[in-house]
Amino acid sequence: MKFDPGCIQFRLTAGMVLASILGFGGMTAWSNFRMQQILIQGHKENALEIAERFGQDVAWMDETMPSKEALQKVINYRSTADTAIWIRSPEGKLIAQSETLEMGSWQKDGFADELIQLPTETQLTSIRLNDRQLIACIAPLEVNGTVLGVLFVLDDITQNQRSFATVNRDLTIASIIVVCLSAIVIAIYVRQSIKPICKMNELAAKVSSDNLAHTNLELDRAPTEVRDLAQAFNMMLGRLSSAWDQQRRFVSDVSHELRTPLTLVHGYLQSTLRRGNTLSEPQREGLEIAAAEADRTIRMLQDLLDLARADGGHIRFNVERLSLKDFVLDTLDMCRYSSERVQVDVQAPGIDARADRNRLKQVLINLVDNAIKYSDDSTVVTVRLRQEGEWAIMQICDRGRGIPMADLTQIFEPFYRVDEDRSRMTGGTGLGLSIVKTLVEGMRGKIKVQSKPGDGSIFTVSLPS
Repeated sequence: MKFDPGCIQFRLTAGMVLASILGFGGMTAWSNFRMQQILIQGHKENALEIAERFGQDVAWMDETMPSKEALQKVINYRSTADTAIWIRSPEGKLIAQSETLEMGSWQKDGFADELIQLPTETQLTSIRLNDRQLIACIAPLEVNGTVLGVLFVLDDITQNQRSFATVNRDLTIASIIVVCLSAIVIAIYVRQSIKPICKMNELAAKVSSDNLAHTNLELDRAPTEVRDLAQAFNMMLGRLSSAWDQQRRFVSDVSHELRTPLTLVHGYLQSTLRRGNTLSEPQREGLEIAAAEADRTIRMLQDLLDLARADGGHIRFNVERLSLKDFVLDTLDMCRYSSERVQVDVQAPGIDARADRNRLKQVLINLVDNAIKYSDDSTVVTVRLRQEGEWAIMQICDRGRGIPMADLTQIFEPFYRVDEDRSRMTGGTGLGLSIVKTLVEGMRGKIKVQSKPGDGSIFTVSLPS
């Protein structure tokens, strides 16, 4: 599928994926923040509890043993591998400390010595020292109403932080994986959801006057809104088909009704001209103009009838296998085209085509006549024959004025003329190429045109071989 940032599928997928990223990202960030807060707050509460109960524990122990031993015993009791406690006298002298400070991890790089030098301001905070995260609770130590010094309770949460960071990393990776999987699922879901719309688009692109009556969109499993749209689309196609049939019948009826009286008028004009020895020159000129216009109108009406019959499927094709070379030579000889004006170039022997002889003759004569009309008398029109796989190719090439790029897409439309003035001078009705296209496609062939202003045109007719 072609990438299109402006399509509904891309916009819906991008929007839903962005919403998923924001949702999972926000949830992950908030979870990390809250877990961090809970971790720090938990350790703060633990350190504060130790500090608040320390004086009571020492007072209780002091009743059964000396004060210094009581201090050390409570310190050892409250200390853990990650919790260090020490007491400094008001004069700054170290009174007692936990054995934790003598462990290798606390002694590394003089870490314990730096801790001992912490200021004595009362505080409960989180500090970072030597790439280690600590919770510090510093408060005065009072036992039985006597201030013994300053109590330091430090909880090392470095390992907890690292474990927390690992969990956060795993959670982030999991979130990314979930978002990626969600993006794939969302893309598939959106693609399936808009399939009915894509189907409608494809069907609309294929609709033509030939299949209007037989085109119908069935979307039973589509959402309600899309089904309603499909129903409206089918109703529109029905109205278009009806209008097209009415237009085709009107054109056929009018052409048929007008052709007979115009033929009589043309006959009377020709008869008058043949017997009009007493006519003045202006009278004769006027009658000749009227006869020419009547003849052009009759031909246009006949073309309209042919086109209406073709559109209505009333033209029958007697398809047979033809030797394309013999057929082209016979047709050109019958029309008495001079060899100096029309030449045949056979690029492969034994080229056969499956076509209706009479209809193909009409196609060839129309294309060759157009090439001659719109080319200078000094140029040669070439009918080139070749074989391409299962197709027999007939090209009519001229060195005329050519067709502008803007007109190439409309050249086969009824009544379309590249040069209105010149078409009138040559007697063109603007229906010839439209009839040619209809006849070629009726024989299951294809026709296309290549042209460049000043270099001429090439009409290529491809027929099944």
